[in-house]
Formats: sequence, C-alpha cells, structure tokens
Amino acid sequence: VSSPPEAGRSEAAWVTPPMLQVVEIEGAYLTLAGTASPGGRVVVSDPDGSQFAVAAAADGAFTLGMPMPTAATLYRLEVQSGQVRYPAPGRLFVAGASGGPIAFVVAGSATRRFDAVSQLDAVDSDGRTSILSGRANAGTTIRVEADIARDITVGPDGRWAAVAVGAPARLRVGGQDFAPLLTLAGSDGLSLTPGGWRLVWTAPGGGRQVTWFPDTAAQTSR
Repeated sequence: VSSPPEAGRSEAAWVTPPMLQVVEIEGAYLTLAGTASPGGRVVVSDPDGSQFAVAAAADGAFTLGMPMPTAATLYRLEVQSGQVRYPAPGRLFVAGASGGPIAFVVAGSATRRFDAVSQLDAVDSDGRTSILSGRANAGTTIRVEADIARDITVGPDGRWAAVAVGAPARLRVGGQDFAPLLTLAGSDGLSLTPGGWRLVWTAPGGGRQVTWFPDTAAQTSR
C-alpha cells in the first residue's frame, strides 16, 4: 500500500543533503565527516557507479572511509531516507593519489577546499562572475584585490568569499599574487597550469564552470 501524498511531502520536508565539514587523507584512504538527515543513509558515488555508504547518527553526524582515487574524480553525494533521495548541490572533487586539491565544488557558489593551502583556496568562474574563497583566522580581515581592492572579514567558520566581475587574470590576496587561468575552453577535466590546477566541470543543471586551485609553492609576495 503506497503512502498518501501528504506523508511523502512530510518526509521530504526534513530530509537534508550531506554537508561535508572535514575531508582528510589517511594513507591510501579518505575520511569524510559531516552532517546529514539523522538516521539517513549517506551515499558517495563515483562516475563508474561504485558507491560508498554509511548511516548518519541520531544527531546527523557521519564519518565515512573510502579509498583514495588513482586519478582526478568528481563524486556525487546524496542522503537516502525512506523513499526520499536528496542529492547534495555540488560534487566532491579529489585530484588523486599523486596529490592536488580536495574540495567540494558547487555551481554559482564558493568552493569549499579541504587540503592545506594559504589564504586563497580557489577561484570559481562561469566567465561572467568569479568567486574567490579561502581560509584564515575567524574575525580577521583579508585584503582582496581583483576588479577593485576591498577588505573581507573572515567568518566564524574561518572561511571567506568575495565576488569579482568577469574572469580576472591577476589577483592579490593577503599580500600574495596569483594568476588564475579561468577559461572554459576545452573538455571537462583537470589540468596543470602555471601556479596551480584548473578544473572544468559540468554542474548538475548542465552549466559549465571552471575552478582554479592555487598551488602554495607558486604563490609569491612583493
């Protein structure tokens, strides 16, 4: 006997997608930690269909271990609760076992990077608007220079974001210079660029986005 429509709507109302808070490398494995709907089944899927799953605790917390991919991979995340499947709005990107960025990328929003870098984590762009993001001590101020110079206050979670018009070729963040490559030309995938990595990917809605990740070794100061 199927559930009445009202029950299905009620169940869907409280289902929340997975939110990653920590992604750590432990040898040849990744450990993901975050929150989702209490008791929901958190599922991480790679493009080949392999899945890794764990049940969220009563308070919504979950920890999931999975092998480190050998090559750059975009993972889908979702929570399953009863008959409801609720996908996360973006993708977990892991550059691979040879090193590189680990981040949660979302079309139209700031990337949430997890591997250790300096003050600039990433630049996301669709060609019309770019979003700069990074980490620093909560409550401190970061000077960001793109289309204009501005001072950004770091949030209580230790992260900050700023919007720039277009796709700036030069940036200065916290006294460090960057030259992001933000072109959408070419096929989807990860490539090395001077000073970092360039990820071109297609979002769930079909729009294409480029995310540039700086390499800490390539940052310079005046």
